[in-house]
Amino acid sequence: MRWVPSNCARFVWPASRVTINVADSVRRRTRVQLRAIVGLAALACGFSTPAWSACVASSTTDLQLQILGSGGPRGSNGRGSASYLLWVDGVGRVLIDAGGGTKDQFFEAGGNLADVELIALSHLHPDHSAELPALLWPDRSSFDIAGPSAGNVFPSIDEWLDRMFAVGGAYEISGPRLDLNPIVVDVASGRAVDVWQSGALRIAGRGVPHGEVPAIGFRVDLGDSSIAFSSDQNGSDPDWIAFIEGVDVLVIHLGGGENTTGPAAVLHAKPSVWGQMAQAANVEHLIVSHISTSSADELAQSLDYIRNAYDGPLTVAEDLMCIDVE
Repeated sequence: MRWVPSNCARFVWPASRVTINVADSVRRRTRVQLRAIVGLAALACGFSTPAWSACVASSTTDLQLQILGSGGPRGSNGRGSASYLLWVDGVGRVLIDAGGGTKDQFFEAGGNLADVELIALSHLHPDHSAELPALLWPDRSSFDIAGPSAGNVFPSIDEWLDRMFAVGGAYEISGPRLDLNPIVVDVASGRAVDVWQSGALRIAGRGVPHGEVPAIGFRVDLGDSSIAFSSDQNGSDPDWIAFIEGVDVLVIHLGGGENTTGPAAVLHAKPSVWGQMAQAANVEHLIVSHISTSSADELAQSLDYIRNAYDGPLTVAEDLMCIDVE
């Protein structure tokens, strides 16, 4: 375990565009916490503490987001691929996506598979789903698993699970250990649907445009707290704005720069489009994740394009960062 005192979690301040430490931003409506400390002595001395304390011991809210992986499909920037853990009343109950690195980050964060009630996969690109077999091995697990309907070369989530874990599947050895209830989200319907609910915790989903890849964007509501996950998408669906209207936190996936061309430009929204969507939807706090560049200059330019359109708090995600949603 390591304690990084200053550089991991930073806001981009609207007026000056300079970065400031999270410690200087504790009065903002949404607090960002990294590698949280149990007491002031640990903060002063930099003692290592389990990452889970950032989302549990130091929290003042019922809902916390922990970034398990903040990177894209390429590993050159040292980030794990997309994955997010939702802590509800101090329990890690929902996992969104499971890209490369998820297993190590999940357990480093203090996650417990016995506590997970839902795994929601936005789509079946490997950088969002490939770590699931490793995460589920070798323990026994039982939970719901939501994912997209079939399209083009991609199977539906239930068929994908069969290819993985059923008799004759790639990981048939895991099958007897797993009790999985697949929830298929129709991405072609053009409508938001209720995906899953447990008590006051509600999760909705709708298809998002990601080229020919069936993909889902999710919205999570718990009382007055709300968080949305854009998934990978190109931003061409205006109805997405209504789906995320007024959320406290929006996690977007930055798949390329403003001048990116080729397949990435077809699959992913430009930074300026992300900013426009967040502003139009009155998003309270924007989290930039799925960072697919190793260039600090390119990332800074993308953030400038977002900031030109969006005037709320903006945070660049880092692996194991925790965010209170209130």
